[in-house]
Amino acid sequence: RVMIPEARIGSASAFLPLVEEKGRLSSLSNYYSFSYAPIFEAIEKQEERENLTTQFAADLRRSQGRISLYPLIDDDDGMPDMLRRAFAKAGWIAILTLEGSNHIINVNGRNFAAYWKSRPGALRSSVRRKGKSARYRYEIHEQMDTALWGEYFAIYAASWKEAEPYPDIVRAIAEEAGERGALRLGILRDGDRAVAAQLWTIEGDTACIHKIAHDTSEDARSPGTLLSHHMFAHMIDIEKVFRIDYGTGNNAYKRDWMEHARPMLRLDCFNPAHPRQWLPALKTRISQLVGRASYS
Repeated sequence: RVMIPEARIGSASAFLPLVEEKGRLSSLSNYYSFSYAPIFEAIEKQEERENLTTQFAADLRRSQGRISLYPLIDDDDGMPDMLRRAFAKAGWIAILTLEGSNHIINVNGRNFAAYWKSRPGALRSSVRRKGKSARYRYEIHEQMDTALWGEYFAIYAASWKEAEPYPDIVRAIAEEAGERGALRLGILRDGDRAVAAQLWTIEGDTACIHKIAHDTSEDARSPGTLLSHHMFAHMIDIEKVFRIDYGTGNNAYKRDWMEHARPMLRLDCFNPAHPRQWLPALKTRISQLVGRASYS
């Protein structure tokens, strides 16, 4: 069940999309979400955000025992800690736990050549060497159809990755993005055979990398790296995006391509008026103290 608590102060308003499952409320997000945050409208002063959030946190405490919000991104706007303060002010036991990193680059007006010059030498050398002997062909599609989906799915199945847990959601994301002109599906071909695929979307001034995969039988020729090189060049020089966002996950390879890592956090809120929440709150706090978090 979806519920969207609302708070208003004058003309300013806030909404917190939530879903009820397994006896608790969680953020209306899923396995593929890049970030989560309340929706604010007509905010004139930053303190209004906290006042509005405190208002619906207090309302929720009258009926709910536990709320979990994830993924929260610390983007120098203080949003995760603001949420923690607001829920604590409303009487919740509110605990922020570090769950990983979100890797991004801010292009800041650079062209691709300038960006590429700043990448690690080993990565640039690999692209140079593999690119010389490559017989690959690059494509970028802005619509998803049945044939392309079949190729994408076959590449994913032949890759190093575990089976896609929710393939229908991935296809729906791609098709919806295609309908609004936001899809950029990169395909790398050896002749007619697709051997690598990357699913990107453009959201405002940000290019978001949702999925990457390549056929492991092609590992020696680094098709995934070459396709990434092509996609980054396209996004920076052709699409002229301001930011590229590599989504959730702290994979080591992302650090070769990206320049900044933002903390990705989970906010767990426990209602102390519900005794059954005391033990989960204690366990969450202990987990935080033994090193999984940098926020309290």
